[in-house]
Amino acid sequence: MKSEQILKFLVEIVKEASALVTDKFEVSQKGDAFDLITNLDVEIEEFLIKKINAQYPDFRIVSEEKNSNHSVTENCFIIDPIDGTINFTNNLPLWGIQIACVINSEAAVIYLPKMNELYYADKSGAYLNGIKIATNVVPIKNTLYSIDGTNNLPIMEKMRPYSSGRRNLGAVCVSMAFVSCGRLHGALFRSDKPWDYLPGLCIAKMAGATICDEPGFHGAAMNEEFLNILKEANK
Repeated sequence: MKSEQILKFLVEIVKEASALVTDKFEVSQKGDAFDLITNLDVEIEEFLIKKINAQYPDFRIVSEEKNSNHSVTENCFIIDPIDGTINFTNNLPLWGIQIACVINSEAAVIYLPKMNELYYADKSGAYLNGIKIATNVVPIKNTLYSIDGTNNLPIMEKMRPYSSGRRNLGAVCVSMAFVSCGRLHGALFRSDKPWDYLPGLCIAKMAGATICDEPGFHGAAMNEEFLNILKEANK
């Protein structure tokens, strides 16, 4: 299956799924007090799964709400219907719909509806609203990075001598998208939930970022030097 065919399909269904978003939604807790879910998470995911099953019935689907226990294999789609749910429920624009087919085809889409920014990538490169994008390399002392996850204070302290600043954006898809287009110079995520980080890693890689996908550390950076600094701080 050609990656450009899958990418075109992903762009279409993500745009269609975004039409389901409304200002009226119900919020509940999945686990702890910081793990929220809305009815729109479920509705968007069900819509995307239905579309994929109709077009690619032999592909496995790994998704946050319905198929979180599935492992990532060849011919596999990974879905996060709303990444940054807490931002979404508080009317912050930093959230997105993301989906990828990352093993064989290496195609991914991140859509940030409130910012009207559509990021997508395949082996031809990475794009933002149809314009090819690339990472932005700056001196280490001028770098700006993002960190998502829990217990981040030790990492932030270790990074103090290297970077001009840090951000916690509350949505991994936004962090990875911003690395891909050069607004950030690095991003790291410490959880191992593939729907959170795999679409973003795919787009960042195609934008020229150096990436790392290891248990407990999933990151993208402008170059290998800065990625190694982030990895060392994560130890």
